[in-house]
Amino acid sequence: MALADVHERERRHHDELAARLDPELMPPREPDLFERPLLDALGEIAGKRVLDLGCGDGELSFQLVDRGADVVALDISPGMVEVARRRLERFRPAAGVRFVAAPIEASDLDPESFDLIVGKWVLHHLDLHEGTDAINGLLKPGGRGVFFENHAGNPLLRLARRYLAGRFGIPRLGTADEHLLEESDYEYWRTRFGSVELLWPDFHLFGLFNRQVLRYRHPRINRVTRRADQWVYEHLPRLRRYGYHVIVALSKADDRRAANRS
Repeated sequence: MALADVHERERRHHDELAARLDPELMPPREPDLFERPLLDALGEIAGKRVLDLGCGDGELSFQLVDRGADVVALDISPGMVEVARRRLERFRPAAGVRFVAAPIEASDLDPESFDLIVGKWVLHHLDLHEGTDAINGLLKPGGRGVFFENHAGNPLLRLARRYLAGRFGIPRLGTADEHLLEESDYEYWRTRFGSVELLWPDFHLFGLFNRQVLRYRHPRINRVTRRADQWVYEHLPRLRRYGYHVIVALSKADDRRAANRS
């Protein structure tokens, strides 16, 4: 499958979503349940140059700017980049964010120019090999990439995604070319980065069923599924890797530091 064809489908899909948004009516909100653990995993970012990869409507860019980062916001969708740009200009006019509409594989950004690359639900849209090369090439030696992603560790979730999503009234979200992250992805990244750390930020399983099948229609069930996920996360930590989410932290080796030590 040609990467250019994948890029065109992703661009078209997200441009269509962007066309439904009104940036003037989208002030920044507080970080949600998924963004909070991602932001915690970044550590101190004040003064660092950060790439918001797959910036979408710019929500994560607000959080990065407010924490003192020098932000470049990149997305394959010109429509989404325009939404993000207008939101930041409207609600953070002094932020100085640079916006780029391009796939990361052809961004023309300066090599080894970022301390940190961060993204929410973006790695599983990228070509494993070319996307990895692009991330590695943009990070400074010793730099990090930290991403909140969907994880394929639960066989029941894999089966449901393959055989139920898009049928029986259960919606299929996302795009046709994306994939859940699996062990083969992590193994490949271990060959390309100095270290790969997997963090389990929640146990999103019963809540996923509630979203996809019940569509949040029953307030009592909403509360029950949320509490069930939280109970498993707190009391059965060995099961955390069978939830739907993972934070992937990729650290680029600092060869210069190793050379200095030798």
